[in-house]
Amino acid sequence: MKSKGFTKNLYSLKYSLREFLVRNKFKIIFCVLFCVIGLLTGIFTAVKIMGLDEEEIFESFNLTYQLEDLEKFSANFFTRLLSYELVLILLMIFSLHPALYLFGWCLLAYRAFLISINCMMIILWFSFNGIIKALLILLPCQLLMLFIMIAFFCYACSQIRNCKYQKKKIFSVLFPLLLASLALTLINLLETILLFIFRSDVILVI
Repeated sequence: MKSKGFTKNLYSLKYSLREFLVRNKFKIIFCVLFCVIGLLTGIFTAVKIMGLDEEEIFESFNLTYQLEDLEKFSANFFTRLLSYELVLILLMIFSLHPALYLFGWCLLAYRAFLISINCMMIILWFSFNGIIKALLILLPCQLLMLFIMIAFFCYACSQIRNCKYQKKKIFSVLFPLLLASLALTLINLLETILLFIFRSDVILVI
């Protein structure tokens, strides 16, 4: 019985996921397209400013110019927490009306831009240690967080639109907001722990 119930739930989840992708394919395509543009722009920007040794540039894009800044456990965790919570709230606001969708796509693109420019600068600036931190820890975690933000934004757009047609309250978006926030927090915690474990001195010892 348990096996049948598990199979039924798995099939239901698969069907719901497929239905979500079909209904929101254009929103997802636009989100991904904007994010790809943001990622590519971040890479090209990092390469261009690599030769400029000006601290103002790093501060403007919140770039890391000391490895120790990446390895501060509590500071990085809570800074990223405030960052993605703000992004989630803005995405929920931008999902309230189709006229605001563009701002949501641009916000996701800017988030992707910051991911790529930070990772690229860490690789170029810190060489081997930067590659380990950027490609093995930061990039996978940040891309996963970006994917969750895209999924939440597309779901919120669809759900709020359905609520307006059915004249229901939009509070149904709050639970997905909490789920997205929880998922992002878990990824943030994992990223922070990994950065703390694979500190520069540990890498050099290894």
